[in-house]
Amino acid sequence: MLETLQARFAHPNVKFSVRDQLVLVELANDFGTASLTTYGGTLLSYVPAGGTDLLWVSETAVYDGSKPVRGGVPVCWPWFGPYDPEAMGADPTDAAKKAHGFARYERWEVEAVSSLPDGATQVVVGLAPNPSIARAWPHDFRLQLAVTLGEKLRVDLIGQNLSHRDWVVSEALHTYFRVGEAEGLAIRGLEEIQYVDKLQDSALLTQNGTLRLDPPLDRVFLDHTGPAIIDDTRQGRAIEVGKDGSASTVVWNPGAEGARGFADMPDNDYHAMVCVEAGNALKNRYTLPAGATHTLGMTLSLAS
Repeated sequence: MLETLQARFAHPNVKFSVRDQLVLVELANDFGTASLTTYGGTLLSYVPAGGTDLLWVSETAVYDGSKPVRGGVPVCWPWFGPYDPEAMGADPTDAAKKAHGFARYERWEVEAVSSLPDGATQVVVGLAPNPSIARAWPHDFRLQLAVTLGEKLRVDLIGQNLSHRDWVVSEALHTYFRVGEAEGLAIRGLEEIQYVDKLQDSALLTQNGTLRLDPPLDRVFLDHTGPAIIDDTRQGRAIEVGKDGSASTVVWNPGAEGARGFADMPDNDYHAMVCVEAGNALKNRYTLPAGATHTLGMTLSLAS
């Protein structure tokens, strides 16, 4: 398999490897390094040149394909959170609809590897219908994830409705960031934005001033299209999360009790991570008409 991939997609800045049961795609150029796995189309690492990894992946994550890798950037599509039957109406396949959609549970195919004019390196992986997906989503579609390693890291999730009916889509790039200390961590850019607090019976509240984490925390910031900046002062850096095609920003940290509930996450690692996610969730879900395409884009960089 590796020999076939390397021969078909030969590129000086891209190599393929296997960890346990998962294929890894590794990018390296003058801008830094990045890696992803074709299982779930999950980005696992992004290290800007001269820096350290912006992403957190659990030391106890599994790579055998039995469940999504805990960490990195899982893809939540075509629904975020538990499936809401009201989005498309009740369906006989509803019982098979896992949390956060089917995309993160499937093996994607490498579709393209290329160099861009600005020196960036791009890898595109894709997902198409199969019998496993059909048990949860009996609709024709095409889904692609383009990872571009340039001056910033860019991730584009491109969903196309190839069926003959309209869909309602909610989605997220569920990004886990590695931080020096989550407790008290400041996240700028969300000031005066309304959010749904999932830990307070989905109360609709407004962010007063800069958000400072006090785990556990699970909030969906609505109608937020601008960047968010994570002030990772313990590691002497600020991480900027830019986005387009996104009207929601999700901020999540499981806290001590939540972390203990994950077999693939060390109990104390909630101190070392925070999720800041570009997405379209809750009231920001959108209709994707038959034949239409939508792109959810995210950029990661060190803020100047």
